[in-house]
Amino acid sequence: MERIGSFAAIIAICGICCTFAGAQTVSWSRINGPYSGSIQSLTLDQAGNVYVATFTGIEQIYRSTDRGESWQRVLGLLSYGFDTALATDSANNIYYGDMDVGLYKSTDRGTSWFKTSLPGGASAISAISGSRLCVGGFQTVSISNDAGKTWFVSQVRADCGYVSSIAEGSLGDIYVGYYRSFGRFPCGGGVYISSDGGKTWQLTGMASDSIESMAVDKSGKVFALASDGAFTSIYSLTPGNGSWKEDAAGIPLGASIGVVQIDRSAEAIAMTDMGVYVYDDVLSGWKPVVKATLSGAAIKAALYDHNGISYLGTENDGIFFLDKSASMWVQCGIYPAAIMSLGMDNDGNLYAGTDGGIFEKEHHSGHWLRTSDGLGKATVYQIRWSVSNKILYAATAGGLFYLPDSGNFWIPLTKQWIYDFVETPTAYYAGTPGGIFEAANGLGAGWGPLSTVGLPLTSIYCLALDSSGNLYAGTKHDGVFVSSGDRTFWWQVGISSPIIFSSVKTLEVDYMGRMFAGTDSSGAYCSDDSGETWKSISSISGKNVTSFLVDFPSRYFAGTFDRGVFMSTDHGLNWEPENTGLADSNVTALLLDNLGYIYAGTDGGLFKSDRVVTAIRENKPVASSFRLFQNYPNPFNPTTAISYQLSAVSNVTLKVYDVLGREVATLVNQIQRPGSYEVRFDGSKLASGVYFCQIRAGDYVSVKKMVMCK
Repeated sequence: MERIGSFAAIIAICGICCTFAGAQTVSWSRINGPYSGSIQSLTLDQAGNVYVATFTGIEQIYRSTDRGESWQRVLGLLSYGFDTALATDSANNIYYGDMDVGLYKSTDRGTSWFKTSLPGGASAISAISGSRLCVGGFQTVSISNDAGKTWFVSQVRADCGYVSSIAEGSLGDIYVGYYRSFGRFPCGGGVYISSDGGKTWQLTGMASDSIESMAVDKSGKVFALASDGAFTSIYSLTPGNGSWKEDAAGIPLGASIGVVQIDRSAEAIAMTDMGVYVYDDVLSGWKPVVKATLSGAAIKAALYDHNGISYLGTENDGIFFLDKSASMWVQCGIYPAAIMSLGMDNDGNLYAGTDGGIFEKEHHSGHWLRTSDGLGKATVYQIRWSVSNKILYAATAGGLFYLPDSGNFWIPLTKQWIYDFVETPTAYYAGTPGGIFEAANGLGAGWGPLSTVGLPLTSIYCLALDSSGNLYAGTKHDGVFVSSGDRTFWWQVGISSPIIFSSVKTLEVDYMGRMFAGTDSSGAYCSDDSGETWKSISSISGKNVTSFLVDFPSRYFAGTFDRGVFMSTDHGLNWEPENTGLADSNVTALLLDNLGYIYAGTDGGLFKSDRVVTAIRENKPVASSFRLFQNYPNPFNPTTAISYQLSAVSNVTLKVYDVLGREVATLVNQIQRPGSYEVRFDGSKLASGVYFCQIRAGDYVSVKKMVMCK
């Protein structure tokens, strides 16, 4: 009786002959957008330059002279960022203030700034008639008639609260809106009016509401955007003719109204996430200037300039602009967003997943558009294009979604938190914080936990399929598991490698069947035997390896969260850092487009290779190794297919053994030429259990474990 002498596989590496495009190095350039960041306030000067106040721990002022295409930082102040305000006057002076730093002024378009003599903080600024400047603060309004040199301070109310908005009536009346506060020191809101230049103030109503913005149109009608804590709407008051009333007719139900203001013609304008509206006195309601939806963004500030360009400043997503001749809000932000995932559809449109939804870089215009309708602002872990179904999938913290070809609304498939997703011709699998979910009867039905034996109930960060149909799962703290057949039985691979103690965040299989795994703390690994053994890739020095690109022969890429991008030109044997021009070393995602350029998503924005990185001419691989592949299906009942390849004429024996090392079948015993072979094994006469398939071809010996389950 013959026994197995060794269960260790002896691995050789396949070689490829390629001609590469250009030099061996890769350099990077930053792609503008998508963006993030908290925009606190906006203003325009007489020339149409845009100024924004942002907050990232430091209050910073940026200026754009090209409608948001580029931005220059013009001021930075250490501040708590409490109710910032920006304004410009008719002399093109720029004013900035908040409740912490007071009021600053610039007379040279933001190039230099000096602090004014304003006593206290500034929560609202209005540059009203002539050189008169009105600044709201804590319980007070300060008025300057000489562009901020001297001030007259008047108290609006003596109990609590601060001024949140200011507007001037056609007869010189000054209106101020109060912010309503709750909690330990509650304070009412309301709108106050002064008809004597700010000497005395009188409450006009709305005392139970927070006043977010105000405007007075050319007819003298006063508009206030007010909130009672649960409901926000526009209210109006015609002085001397009645009281405040809700006046939002014409604005779509469900629209988020960001600001009410006046344009250069003193028409009342309402800025919303569903478009821009102007008030029509004849209709006694609002009519659209332009309709355009911006989903999922919380508006903090807005502007409508005399050229018909609208700007929205958002709480977390930077700035959007809308041309009156267009129908989409386009990002023009300042801070690059942290990219969590990248994907591309069949038309070459690039998608970036962030921790606040998905943005699309439209192929023809180059603009970034928020495309999260139906998906919301969930963190997006993976974006994958299905060639067979012609749809885009998004694995998110809010579930698995898909975007139909040429569609614009994401359709939910499951609400379970999803890290990764793969599809086979017969089933769909998703990695979740609580194991693997499966849909065996189509995408839209039958989603549920996959019944598994041997797979621990843990987070499944990534999934991968090899050419034999084996499904691999990267787990939290438990390395890699694999299953074949009906996915019922799972076993841990790499038990002799440190990878079994690692959290595996990414798994990829190259065209030769070799596997690459990235962990969040112990670097990268490679396996040449379907995961049975793993070798640490020491030349990738980053400990947190986030992504691999190994689906084309000429060059392989690896992204790390601490050392940037690495590249290999010998099929993953050796790696070198390729970070020229890559300003952020925290790489979170990699993508190869259909033209051969590579994209790197980072914690600080998106980068693109400066040249094509794939080969001009790639010859077919010349097999220079022997290899035994994992049988399929596995587990099996009662038959399975065993495949292997030979690189030279050899005397081949292919045998099956039980767990005691006893031979139970000889499948091949002959001399064979180089090439690929497949043999069927019938175990119908054997008992259920574990068996081993061993190949000997010259000096080459390899063993695969097989499971039969009747």
